[in-house]
Amino acid sequence: MAAAATLAEEITCQTIEIIATLRLVETCGIMDMRLQLIELKLHVVLTWLRVLVVREKSASGARKRAVDDFVDGVLGFISSVCRAIDLIKIHHWRFDEVMGAVKRRTLTGQERWFDEVMGEMKSMMKTLTEQERWLTYSSFPLSEQSQPHRETTTLLIPDINMKEKQGLAVGIEEDVQIIIARLIGGKVSRGVISIVGNEGIGKTTLAQKVYMNSMISRHFPCCAWVTVTQQFDKSSVILQIAKQAMMGVGIAEREWHPLELMWRIPRLLRLKRYLIVLDDIPTPKAWNTLQALLPQTSNGSRIIVTTRNRDLLRDSGPDCYIHEMRVLSDEEGWTLFNTTLGFSVPLELEQLGREIVKKYLGLPRAISAAGNFLSRKPTTWDQWSMMLNLINDDRLAVYHTLNTTAEALSPKAKDCLFYFGYFHQDYDIPARRLFVLWVAEGLFHQESGHNKEPPESVAEKILMELIQQNMIQVAKWKPNRKVKSCRINYLLRDTWLAKAEEASFLQSSRIASSSGSGLGSGKIMRLVDHFDREELCFSHIHGRDTLKKSSFQECYGDLRSFLSFDAREGPDPGEDVGNFLRRGIARGCFKRLKVIDLEGVFQPRLPESLGKIVELRYLGLRRTYLGMLPSSIGNLLNLLTLDLKQTKISTLPPSLWKIQKLRHIYLSEGYRCRFVPPPSTSSPIDIQTLWGAFVDEKSEVEYGLDKLINLRKLGLMCQLTSSQQKPLAEWIAKLNHLESLRLKSIDEMVRPSNLYLKPLSSLKNLSIIYLFGRLVNPIVVDNLPESLTEITLSVSGLTEDPMPKLGKLPNLRILNLFAMSYTGKIMVCSSDSFPLLRVLNIWKLEEVEEWIVEEGALTILKELEIRSCNKLEMIPDGLQNLVHCSKLKLTKMPNEFNERVTENQGQDWSKVAHVPSIIIKD
Repeated sequence: MAAAATLAEEITCQTIEIIATLRLVETCGIMDMRLQLIELKLHVVLTWLRVLVVREKSASGARKRAVDDFVDGVLGFISSVCRAIDLIKIHHWRFDEVMGAVKRRTLTGQERWFDEVMGEMKSMMKTLTEQERWLTYSSFPLSEQSQPHRETTTLLIPDINMKEKQGLAVGIEEDVQIIIARLIGGKVSRGVISIVGNEGIGKTTLAQKVYMNSMISRHFPCCAWVTVTQQFDKSSVILQIAKQAMMGVGIAEREWHPLELMWRIPRLLRLKRYLIVLDDIPTPKAWNTLQALLPQTSNGSRIIVTTRNRDLLRDSGPDCYIHEMRVLSDEEGWTLFNTTLGFSVPLELEQLGREIVKKYLGLPRAISAAGNFLSRKPTTWDQWSMMLNLINDDRLAVYHTLNTTAEALSPKAKDCLFYFGYFHQDYDIPARRLFVLWVAEGLFHQESGHNKEPPESVAEKILMELIQQNMIQVAKWKPNRKVKSCRINYLLRDTWLAKAEEASFLQSSRIASSSGSGLGSGKIMRLVDHFDREELCFSHIHGRDTLKKSSFQECYGDLRSFLSFDAREGPDPGEDVGNFLRRGIARGCFKRLKVIDLEGVFQPRLPESLGKIVELRYLGLRRTYLGMLPSSIGNLLNLLTLDLKQTKISTLPPSLWKIQKLRHIYLSEGYRCRFVPPPSTSSPIDIQTLWGAFVDEKSEVEYGLDKLINLRKLGLMCQLTSSQQKPLAEWIAKLNHLESLRLKSIDEMVRPSNLYLKPLSSLKNLSIIYLFGRLVNPIVVDNLPESLTEITLSVSGLTEDPMPKLGKLPNLRILNLFAMSYTGKIMVCSSDSFPLLRVLNIWKLEEVEEWIVEEGALTILKELEIRSCNKLEMIPDGLQNLVHCSKLKLTKMPNEFNERVTENQGQDWSKVAHVPSIIIKD
């Protein structure tokens, strides 16, 4: 191996010289962005080589040959780099100082040669990557075998510097806790955990974080890590497992025949509780071969599988848990980028930096690489702009792959993609808005039967599949790991917008792209108004009505959807939209219209004739501040969703209950829109969402509200006596499908009042709960379902510390303890409590004097706000253990309290010094 080390030193020197040449070439005015890409790849290869030579200095036999092959590959890669540099130097591009444009001085054939060399380098890089992964994870370095072994046998994971460790953890802290809980808890039978996701999403990183956790090493006496290459070699994998599993029994040094190992390994593993990690399983055949080798035991043994193949373990039974990796949100990606960058991004580069992060589609590996690369470059606009252009140039191959995948989608999934064309490129689309559009236009239907999934759930699954295939980018995640907002992959947007037009799904909206007739080609099926004077529809909606009845009918007679994004202030937007709808209805159009989405349009003047649009399924009036609905709304017999959130509507027309298909009603809580249940004589209505309704003594519960048994979302403001609340509580306790519950109890003066509830532990689907009012039955807090991810308590008047009970909820991510929710003096977060909590808000707990956070509690807490807790004496000592906390906000706290966290001076500064963002507000 000494010869390899010497050769490696020579290669290192040669590589450094090449990088210097690259820098010299750049300073001479050669600005080809591919130079940046070459330099980035050289840095990666050089790092691999340095680590490998140190780690494999004692390698022999087959492993030495593998190291030699890797070194030969590096030599070949460097040779290709030199050829590429020569071609650039001879036939380069220069900036024309006079014209300010780039002039190409290469011939077509020479440019083709350069592309061939770049292709060679790409292929070599792929091979080197596979070799490096195998050498890193395949087995223990031989140089380690002479060292004393621990009781637990583990595979050495290559060390990385602290900056990289912190960066790699961004966005997966919760995943680590979930998988550790699955490994340590659950059944005693052998369990399998499959970590599934696309390449570069962080599967191996997550498995490493779990594998290296001290709780895991204590729990599993026998551990082994095996990386399975695409060229699955059964004998090699068996040998890797054997070397690690046998290490603790003193027989690892002996040479074993593969058949003998296949006989011995199951017998050996039966003796101890084992954890085997099978990293990057490529095929079902490989999995079936390996899992048959690992014995079925009843001692809590576990197998972790990482794979890109989502169907690998889909039908593996109840002992298999599939953990789908999620891409990073925009903010998580930005945090990771800043962490790997190693310094704060200057304000003038922030927007550019965020654009760079978005280009990497939420993939942690790519974002980390970009941050590490730019950390070694000048922090200038020109450098970062060049990086952004480099990404665009380097993503062409990704685009072709994505486009091929998209072409293979089902017709229904393609239609789902088309809908993203409604929204501007940089608009973060609320997922709930997509779902109602998809359902309203008939892409997903309500199936018959009690146990059938609602169409919104099916739509959510389709969205997740599109995200998993990188078609859709996630802008924000909800605390319950569902999508809050998203957008189409920027690489696909233009192509799929064109395809939507070709399929007559959308019409070209620009005057410049129309045929010149002013109406475009054919009938418009989906109309999107952005208040843009260049749009074909602008004059029809916002200008003078110049269309004759026949022309209007020809243009809009087949309209299916109408969306307006006119966000102007004042009465004009509402008048324009109202006039357009009135004209269309009067001229016999809109008979096939299914969607009217006016979210954010100020006070649209809906015509009384609205009830003639009998096919309408979605009426979206959120954030319109509309004051009244037309009485004809009861004629919309096909309406599925009525969204009146953030309107001024305080009364619903009685005719509403004529709509037998109505499923979702969103009302504006602030305007106390009284909810009068459907009359007892009406047919049953399968309402699944009732949100923001006002309930008082005039609202019948028995034989009224209690007829709504399939609710999934319920939000009520109640003005009821305790006796009137009892039937309400009994009804709520029976809503087995309920996912979200918001209850506020007020008196005639709109002050907090008593709130009576029965225990909710039987509501196994409940994810979010918000309770406002003094809890008459405090035991409710002691018997909450484990499915909860978010809890808000306000004015609850609890006299016993709620933390011990709430801390045991295994899925809780957000906890808000607002004014007077707890009136005691001491609050304790015990060890191992709140394993998944990310956000904790403690507001106006005016009697709390001491807050204790024991070690092991709140382990992945990210954000903490303490507000107006005037008797709280100091920050808890345990806060110094919350290494993932990135934001601490102290609002309206006493001066003495704030002084204790003064930087480098306060008594409590050592407890919070690790928190990147500390905000103190009066």
